[in-house]
Amino acid sequence: MEIPNPAATLIHSPPQLSEAEQIRLMDYPDSTEEIPTLDMSPYLRNEPGGRERVAAQLKEFTETVGFFYLKSHSVPQSLIDRVFEQSRRFHALPEEVKSQVPWIDIDTHRAGYQGIQKERVGRANSNLISETKPNFYSKFVIIREKQAGVETNVWPQNLPGFKEVVLEYQAAVEALGKRFLPLWATGLNLPLDYFDRLFEIPHVNLSLLHYPPQKEIGNKLYGIAPHTDNAMMTFLAQANVSGLAVRMPSGHWRVVDIIPGTLLVNTGNLIVRWTNDRYLSTKHRVINTNTVDRYSIPVFFGPSADALIEVLPTCQGPGNPPKYQPVTYRDMRNWYYA
Repeated sequence: MEIPNPAATLIHSPPQLSEAEQIRLMDYPDSTEEIPTLDMSPYLRNEPGGRERVAAQLKEFTETVGFFYLKSHSVPQSLIDRVFEQSRRFHALPEEVKSQVPWIDIDTHRAGYQGIQKERVGRANSNLISETKPNFYSKFVIIREKQAGVETNVWPQNLPGFKEVVLEYQAAVEALGKRFLPLWATGLNLPLDYFDRLFEIPHVNLSLLHYPPQKEIGNKLYGIAPHTDNAMMTFLAQANVSGLAVRMPSGHWRVVDIIPGTLLVNTGNLIVRWTNDRYLSTKHRVINTNTVDRYSIPVFFGPSADALIEVLPTCQGPGNPPKYQPVTYRDMRNWYYA
């Protein structure tokens, strides 16, 4: 099934810039534009008007940048530290040991271990520049277990405590994603429980990413090539090594700072489709130019596979007809990973 790109206006190069100029902007970020910060505390503390204030900021940030730092998010720093410790344990294993964890397809999801330069950015993201080299990173991925007590994922053997910590962190971020649903509904003038039925069995994919130092800059080689995410939103935990860059409203790129105590959040192609192009799905890429390894942990949060994705009622009208046909989230994912 062919699905029109829900973020096409954001990932086409400006017509006045050649591909070489686009690559230069990505490879050598120079933007000083601000990535804003969202403080959840007024909402989480149930302050009078807190939900409305936080929702208004969320709406503004998503309409203008598509990325923000999230503070007071309720995920304990001790848990974030522990999951990074487990990620380093896993990636420090010999390659022949890690490779025993297979890379498998589960419905529209992929899980397991994938080594360095085994993945390319797919066709859904290939129209900013022509074909890039395979991504210079490795990853271990889990999806949400479909039901309690029934194991879906594949796990490394003889790594005590690894599975328990990774699942604990995944569950904490799932709970955080669900706390956002009333905020999205508020900003879009929808009933507070509007999204609840669509997230009964949410998509909560977690990746433990490892980027070795990259000596070469250019020649279309990236830790991960420029792309947009496909879920509703991504929660990214970063360690203490930079490398991620984001395409800012000017078209220039900015290196993302590491701000202790925050998660970095971005919205994906799903929110573009739901809002009829009102909200953004912003391009980003990674080049680890440091002399040490870089670790990051994104968690991709989206609705149930059979959720019908159609333009929201408050994002269409007589002068603003729907730009996208209804499609299930499963079919959106099939398109994205085709």
